[in-house]
Amino acid sequence: MASSTTTTGNGATAGAAKTEYEALKNDVKALREDIAALAQDAGKAARSEARRQTAKAEKYVDGARKEATEYRDLVEDKVRDHPFAAIGIALAAGFIVASMGRRR
Repeated sequence: MASSTTTTGNGATAGAAKTEYEALKNDVKALREDIAALAQDAGKAARSEARRQTAKAEKYVDGARKEATEYRDLVEDKVRDHPFAAIGIALAAGFIVASMGRRR
């Protein structure tokens, strides 16, 4: 008795090929969902790390700001105590920077 299924060139039935196609289609769909979930998780991890690094950088900035304020206050006190020495140092620094600029 003749069967109603047709065969492909390699001997597989059309029904089997269709089943394999559906399985492949489902696998691709699952892979897309997995990639989307992975991208979402990676985004969450990146945001979390960015927040952590931002907090760390803010601590460094605050520390640097405090040190800069301390040095500024120290320099202001020294300039008030020795104004002529401060002018002399500023002139010497300007002379050195200008002479370095001429050599290039």
